[in-house]
Amino acid sequence: MPSACDACGATGKPLAKVSLGHDFFGRTYDRLTPSSDRSPAWYCPPCSDEKRMQLDHRAIGEAVRALAGGGASPLAEPGERERAAARLEEIAARLKAGGFCGKLLGVADVEALRDELARAGAGAA
Repeated sequence: MPSACDACGATGKPLAKVSLGHDFFGRTYDRLTPSSDRSPAWYCPPCSDEKRMQLDHRAIGEAVRALAGGGASPLAEPGERERAAARLEEIAARLKAGGFCGKLLGVADVEALRDELARAGAGAA
């Protein structure tokens, strides 16, 4: 187990690895499988929260690009665009409030994706 957070470098804090779980759309991810990640990163509590927000941002972004490209997307399901937009608003508000290292996800990235989602939703409506 490393002694410092892989995102902010903080020491003397409990560390956790964000490697198993579900993405924003409920799909299982496993970053410990040998083919995808042999050395998982370890995060302090604030960076762990930021990493989970980054994972949601990434899942929503992939879905937005699939929707915009005419492919299959979870955002085509009823209510999912609104739920994704609300999550992006929540992430942006939490990042703006501070308490995170900001090395994993930036407010500008979240706001850009929120705008991209709005455009994709308008085009798909």
